[in-house]
Amino acid sequence: MTDPTRPDLYRFWIAEHVRFADLDALGHVNNNAIGVYFEQLRVSLVHECGGFRGESPWTVVLARSVIDYKAELRFPADIRVGARVAKVGNTSVVLGAAIFEGDRCIAVQEAVCVIVDKDSHRPTPVPADLRDALARYV
Repeated sequence: MTDPTRPDLYRFWIAEHVRFADLDALGHVNNNAIGVYFEQLRVSLVHECGGFRGESPWTVVLARSVIDYKAELRFPADIRVGARVAKVGNTSVVLGAAIFEGDRCIAVQEAVCVIVDKDSHRPTPVPADLRDALARYV
């Protein structure tokens, strides 16, 4: 089994920073903010691969998210959020992701993203061009 806390596993990266509004009453970054960092990563990755465009007939929705919290994070901090494509199925994509402060892993996520037809709001096969673009991040 591959250790998801290793930064070298991830192929796509974004930079984020901890905002004061991300904190809980104890001064830790709260769970919701961690989820927002992961969401921004997914949106950035899909956009890089041609998604979230007005003319596109499909979009992506989050169907499942499992987050393991590994370390506390405090303000101020600059963080990196990385993703890798774990699996591309017929209508879904499984992403592995992690948040790092330096090389210290803060949290890891497994996310199942479903490709959805914008008109019918139903799952649709992963388009070939999206499948090809995602292959860069396996």
